Amino acid sequence: MYQYSDHNEHNDISLHDCRAAKLNIGQNTVTFVFETGIYVLESNSQNYNKQLSYTETAEVEFRTKHREIQNAVTVYLFTETADGDRAIRESVSPAALAEMLSSGMELEFLYAYQGCQSWLFNCWLWSDAEPYHKECEIIISADEVTYYWNALHPEA
Repeated sequence: MYQYSDHNEHNDISLHDCRAAKLNIGQNTVTFVFETGIYVLESNSQNYNKQLSYTETAEVEFRTKHREIQNAVTVYLFTETADGDRAIRESVSPAALAEMLSSGMELEFLYAYQGCQSWLFNCWLWSDAEPYHKECEIIISADEVTYYWNALHPEA
């Protein structure tokens, strides 16, 4: 289906400011679909410099450590309160997040932290209705992550 795949061993792939439009849940996998692509630093063979490029549609697949996805993926949504110093944290299931995305919401990835077989993402969940976005935190326990895409286009 995709021409290229990478496990990001050299940290050349970034999801920063990329928006996932879909979340597919499989057996031992969760896959984010980025219809507008992701960012990749590609090597230029002529001068060894790396150039920032973006893909077309891309997918990022996590092979989870647990068969039950709810044990491998934790999702928190944060809702602001009238007191600007406080927020309400709500836990939602991976299936509920997938449903939100399939209903037209988008998940924008801001920051990523990687530990031993786990990833922590700080995100914004965007919608067309108020409050328009909520802060989101996703923790994924996985053995590996694979990034898939077909073409790269230099960043203008």
